[in-house]
Amino acid sequence: MRLPATTLLIPFLLRTASAHGRITNVTTPTGTIYQGWDPAHPQTQPQDLIAWRAANLGNIFVPPSQFNTSHITCHFNATPGAVYIPTVPGDVLKVQWNEWPASHKGPVLTYLAACPGSCAKSDKETLAWVKIDEVGWLNSSGADVLPLGGTWATDVLRANGASWMVKVPEALEEGSYVLRHEIIALHVAEEVDGAQAYPQCMNLKVAKGTGGEAKKLEGGVVGEKLYGIRDKGVLVNIHGNVTEYEIPGPKVWEYATEFKQPSE
Repeated sequence: MRLPATTLLIPFLLRTASAHGRITNVTTPTGTIYQGWDPAHPQTQPQDLIAWRAANLGNIFVPPSQFNTSHITCHFNATPGAVYIPTVPGDVLKVQWNEWPASHKGPVLTYLAACPGSCAKSDKETLAWVKIDEVGWLNSSGADVLPLGGTWATDVLRANGASWMVKVPEALEEGSYVLRHEIIALHVAEEVDGAQAYPQCMNLKVAKGTGGEAKKLEGGVVGEKLYGIRDKGVLVNIHGNVTEYEIPGPKVWEYATEFKQPSE
């Protein structure tokens, strides 16, 4: 029997004692700011959002027990955004989160999926995700102060004012894409079903680049196959002396453009 979405959300709401994080806006290199989805004020949101709408009231997370469902794609009950961020290969987009707790350490990841037609009408269950960016555990600095495995990508995000810079691959061919940006919090990930995923999606319209040969985005994975509940990077104890960490999900696209965050 399939349970109603509201029933599925109840246990996750109970486990969420306070707000964690969501994307509030995205800024382009020209300074144009595009509004993100605000689940607390759905009635006042404009219809022409670039962001995907989702049932993430309270900035709740998607737990590993839901990783084999479409909820992990762009969060609970996500529906496509209506418009696009216009961009070109090589652009760096500033993705702004409203906040991120210091204790919620973990990796930051970014994916792209090509839309077969209009992204506004795309099927989240068939979008094939290609990873273009990932940062996980960096070093053991600060582990003696806050025993959560030293410095992580989330510490870099916090140092940059809860923002992350995403570079559109320089070799990417023109087209319509969904960008999936995600943080996975690992502070209770030593428990099965303890990791907390915060995926957020938005639409991009990528114009033709001026560089070399454009590459088609290939080799993607559908959302429900990105992670497993017992993957090394999902079921992991980050308390104490961490010396390495295996970032979950597929490998980064071979044509992705390496980019260092300002405080990395």
